[in-house]
Amino acid sequence: MPKAKTVSDDQVRGYVERNMGEFHRKRVERLNDLQLKQLLRRKNPYLFRAKAVESVPDLVKPML
Repeated sequence: MPKAKTVSDDQVRGYVERNMGEFHRKRVERLNDLQLKQLLRRKNPYLFRAKAVESVPDLVKPML
């Protein structure tokens, strides 16, 4: 089995610094485009009963 390539802390730090802005920009973009209808479509309604979700904030907060 080939040996895994090692990466220095400086290389990791550099990668994170170069890509962190783009990561957060995309994340905020997705949150801005998110609609409750889309979010609810992905969730199992039977799970809400099992978790005893009784109000809208109880439902939405964990999803975000």
